[in-house]
Parts: sequence; C-alpha cells; structure tokens
Amino acid sequence: MTSLMFSVRSPDGAVLHRMEATKTGRGIRFTCTCAEGLEGMHCEHRIALLLGDASHLVETDHDAVATLAALVQGSPLLQAVHRLAHAEAAEAEARLDLERARQVIATILAG
Repeated sequence: MTSLMFSVRSPDGAVLHRMEATKTGRGIRFTCTCAEGLEGMHCEHRIALLLGDASHLVETDHDAVATLAALVQGSPLLQAVHRLAHAEAAEAEARLDLERARQVIATILAG
C-alpha cells in the first residue's frame, strides 16, 4: 500500500495541516486535517496538489508529488478535480459577464 504525507500551513501560518494520500483497492483516499477536510469536503490545497501545484506545501518532496500524480493519472478523482476546476473557471467568467451586463444596463438607464 502506497501512503504519501504532505503538510501545509493555515493562511495565518499558525496551524500545520497534514494531508495523507493512500492507494486503496477502490482508488485513492486523500485526507486532510483542515476544517474542510475534517468535514468531508474538498479543500483548496488538496485540489491544488492534485492539479500539480505544490507551491503551498511546507516542504516540497518532488518524488512524493510525482508519485501522487502517477497514482491519480486517469482516475475518476483526477477527472472530477479537472471538472471542478473548469466549472469554477466558468463560474468566475459568468460572474464577470453578469457584472458587465449590470454596468451596461446602469449606463443605459442613466441616460
């Protein structure tokens, strides 16, 4: 069984969160001790790491990051993470479009 450990700090730097990725018979179990992780939700630093961004890690173990990438390659988890990233980007673009439309309407209504 492959088990990988990673650490990140809270935004204020006061708390160290531990992430553990473990290969299971069903895929990958990727846990985190942050509030979102403990609630069973996704946390941004796990998502970032799955997308290949290790910049938030306390210490970057390039071998562990590469092993994680290999473990999730082509998996439903990675597909879901990519889908989430695309949906979040689309949401951000839609919010910008909405704000632009509001500004156009406000300009027109102001005469």
